[in-house]
Amino acid sequence: MSLHLCDNVVPLDLQIKILSLLPSKSLARFMTVSKSWQEIISSKSFIRSRSLTHPLRFLLALYDTDYETDHISYSFFSSSSSSSSIPTTFLSKVTLPLHKTYYPTYYVNGLLNIGEIICNPCTGKTVYLPENIVCGRTGTAERFFGYDPVNNQYKVLCLTPYTEGDTKTNYVQVFTLGAKPKTWRFIDCDIPHITWSDGLCIDGSLYYIASLDKGMCLMRFDLNSEKFDIFARLSKKMDTLFFLDEGSKTLINYHGKVAMAIRPSYSAPSVDLFVFQAGKQDYKAKSFDNIPQLHLPIKGVINHMGDIVFAPLHSRIEVNVIHHDLKGASFEKMKFDVDAKSGLEFRSNYFMGYVESLMLL
Repeated sequence: MSLHLCDNVVPLDLQIKILSLLPSKSLARFMTVSKSWQEIISSKSFIRSRSLTHPLRFLLALYDTDYETDHISYSFFSSSSSSSSIPTTFLSKVTLPLHKTYYPTYYVNGLLNIGEIICNPCTGKTVYLPENIVCGRTGTAERFFGYDPVNNQYKVLCLTPYTEGDTKTNYVQVFTLGAKPKTWRFIDCDIPHITWSDGLCIDGSLYYIASLDKGMCLMRFDLNSEKFDIFARLSKKMDTLFFLDEGSKTLINYHGKVAMAIRPSYSAPSVDLFVFQAGKQDYKAKSFDNIPQLHLPIKGVINHMGDIVFAPLHSRIEVNVIHHDLKGASFEKMKFDVDAKSGLEFRSNYFMGYVESLMLL
């Protein structure tokens, strides 16, 4: 029976129901089988319904470097459990060439931006960013990765600093995944600023800490309109804490709001959480006390209760994170069950709220 006849026989709602039960790797293959299936699977309503029915998941990335071949290998695992021993599902493995320039690794809506590539950990498919002539000429730039839910687009924002007279500002470029031609586009920014942190994407906007002529602020870049604005100002207290040499400062998604989790030092018994409000200074929302000397950076908030996850940058033999249950004021070690090379130290990265992307790269 031909696919055309099959489309006529099987009701649309039944097709959607059947497709919604399939794993993402199968859906990615089926998108190339039928145009009608491609429209269903890539529709916003279908993607949204799958993300709502799947439980909170971790994405675990283990990677090690081969300096003899100048390559780095990533192994991706996912898990939907929050118990003390977490079973994982192997997703894919990718090997990439090493690049001299360091860029943070960003996870947004199922995709990862790792240096010069965008990767779908579910399928193991990758796409390289186009050559950036401005960044290549200056040798320094900041990049942020985000998702625009209005247009269902992934974008990379690149800020390359330069000095114009007495003013420090940026060349601003945007790359849109899947757009033609595959190039960086220059856009205007009328707010001279210098970036001071990694970025965070929430609800179609990128956020990062920046310095202005008069103080520090939280900048916002709307991925739909591609416009910048000053979202909030930093208070004097947070400004002081932010520039401490020790400890960790992490932008996190706190109940849908941008927050900065600051631990003055790894030996400090508390973590202060500063939440940002549009047009105002940050305010201190919580102080998590009696925290042991974990010597681990904060990865983010795990659930609606605001519980915190601490995760290591390096692992040996076991892959563990520490879950701080704020309600019970307790700490729980969560061990990921993965088939890692015993006794070999590897670097690790953890991302919460993982959803499988059906994006074809």
